[in-house]
Amino acid sequence: MAYQKIVVNTGLAAGVLASDTNHIPSLPNVSLVTGTSGPVATGATTGVSTNGLLDANANFTATTAPFPIVNGDVAYNLSNAGNANVTGVAQTLLDLSGNIFQAVVGNENYRVLRSKVLIDTSKDFVALGVQGGDVVYNNTANTQAQVVLVNGSVLILDVDIFGTPTTFDDAYTIFLAGGKGSPTVMQSAECCLLYVGSNTANASMEDATQYVDVRVLTCGDNEVIFKNFKVGEYLPIQIKQLFSTGTSVSARSSCLAIW
Repeated sequence: MAYQKIVVNTGLAAGVLASDTNHIPSLPNVSLVTGTSGPVATGATTGVSTNGLLDANANFTATTAPFPIVNGDVAYNLSNAGNANVTGVAQTLLDLSGNIFQAVVGNENYRVLRSKVLIDTSKDFVALGVQGGDVVYNNTANTQAQVVLVNGSVLILDVDIFGTPTTFDDAYTIFLAGGKGSPTVMQSAECCLLYVGSNTANASMEDATQYVDVRVLTCGDNEVIFKNFKVGEYLPIQIKQLFSTGTSVSARSSCLAIW
């Protein structure tokens, strides 16, 4: 019963993100991989090429992930703000959709990013057991995605949560199903309690109270919305999914799952 779990819990808890797609990752049944994401490439230009990025020290066509750089990747000039899409790739030269690198002597710092990927060259995601269907949290931006494909140090994702100048180096957590229970974490049937939090501060008075809407999927596969639920309390039922749609914005990244 839910009330019994509130009194006798295992002491295992984790922050959860609301999602209309993914169930709450089942921590009692999964392993975790953590780290910091990174770019496809970074360096400094060694000369100028009209509508191009020239780096004589680079190997843009290398075959070790995250290389080769591909059309559609985005190059950023970090020395003189600007960005352009990659339209052609050679070993030391990238053709670009705009003329954003113009210093004749080079020495303009650049970064190349790719959408819908998580890159961590310190990891071998295959060896770590990451597989399609596992759930990835961007811990910095409070966003999440599902793994579509694993390629060495690169994960292809269904949602772009690391592909921008402000998110490419964010911290991440991957929830590995590891073949336990359901085939993927996002379909986990492990139930938990939900502590309802909010990221909106109450500074007007010490005993200020907040109320939020919380939409969940219960263990019995019922979708329900707890309207005007008091922040700082547990839902009176065990759940396996916290929905984004139907849940107040302030609560979508501020709740805790407890097993």
